[in-house]
Amino acid sequence: MDLSAIVNQDEGLVLPRRSSSNAHAIPQPSPVSASSKMPTPTPTPRAKQAKSKRHEPKPIWAYREGEELPEELQRLQEQQRQQARPPPPPLQPPAQHQAGVPAAQRMPPRPAPGPPAAAAAAAPNGIHELAGYERPVSDDAVVYDGVSREVCQFIFSQAIMNPSVRAALDASPQTQLEVEARWGQIIDSHTGKRLNGYNVTECVIRPRDVKFESTMTMEQHKKMNMYLNSQVQASMPGAGNRRPQVKYQHTREVDQFYELGQEERAKLPQEVQALITESEQRSGRREKLRVSRDEKTGEVLRRLIKVRIANLEISSPQTEWDYRIGINLEINFPGDGTENLEPSKDSGQRRKDRMSYSWLGAYQVDLTQVQQGPNGPKNHELELELDSGVLLGEAEKNRRNVGDCFEPLINGMLNNLRVLSREITPAVPERG
Repeated sequence: MDLSAIVNQDEGLVLPRRSSSNAHAIPQPSPVSASSKMPTPTPTPRAKQAKSKRHEPKPIWAYREGEELPEELQRLQEQQRQQARPPPPPLQPPAQHQAGVPAAQRMPPRPAPGPPAAAAAAAPNGIHELAGYERPVSDDAVVYDGVSREVCQFIFSQAIMNPSVRAALDASPQTQLEVEARWGQIIDSHTGKRLNGYNVTECVIRPRDVKFESTMTMEQHKKMNMYLNSQVQASMPGAGNRRPQVKYQHTREVDQFYELGQEERAKLPQEVQALITESEQRSGRREKLRVSRDEKTGEVLRRLIKVRIANLEISSPQTEWDYRIGINLEINFPGDGTENLEPSKDSGQRRKDRMSYSWLGAYQVDLTQVQQGPNGPKNHELELELDSGVLLGEAEKNRRNVGDCFEPLINGMLNNLRVLSREITPAVPERG
């Protein structure tokens, strides 16, 4: 390297010299002062190049005021200007479930979460601006979480921007988008044991030879029930209690599964039929019709075809459970009677004893005891569901850039997964 090319002599003083933005345009060596003992190496002659010199673009700080910027730098400047604006006031999520969402609000065509300024406005989920030692060198008010951002992208690409899902929702207004998170364990298909040895902390894993088992022990079920009940009591409205109220509901239902034949499929819109066929080809199994009845009265509560769209697994080796984020469509089946339907032989009947805990109009945790058949074993499950109306509404605000809480909504979902997992995980004894 020609060191004499980066110094400049001015009346006997050696001053720093700014390098050119053109990496290949090296100026002639400047004369060296007498005080400098460093010899100037003899330049090595280079072969003549046939190519023309490549000019690197100037960085934004090298442009003078009033000088026109290239299109790429104009976009960067506008992005920085938007992020520098003050965040909008906090938005409270709606208190009730939205039964129907207009088609314009269902599928925002923006496959990216909102800017940090909008995320900082999510006071309901405990998001706060970074201050003090938390503030990075960039002075950003919020630094996004990598796991949360990956889940945001997953939901946008697989649900919000999925053309098959869009078509089914538009054709069947009573069809509901379901985004749920399950607690369980990621099982390595080769060893039959929980996936481990790859990561020490929580991370999203790539698709591989794994399966997900959503189950818990009776003792864990009991402990979780007591913990959630304590949150109901602690959130009761009262003097000085500002935390959102956790509401409780206990239901007992019986699910009966039926075969979905050609006659039943013909009652559904073409777009829904196409989505069901696509799901069956992907999974290799036939979709079923699920009829849910109240265990006590026998009243039919819902008739649904649940179609799985995509799953994403999160490994959490420091807790008892891993997580699976699932995107599904719950397709409402038209009609009232079930007399002409053929009961499924491989699915049969399923009883569900469920305790539900909901808050903020956005989250619902279901602690369920499931029994397959009249004398079958009981399985214990824990899952968290996002309210579809809130999710789609925040996604639409994100698309219009009007101060959305989409990413904080996902942050809240992940925080709930972590809090309940850590509540169950035994404390690690301190080292002596």
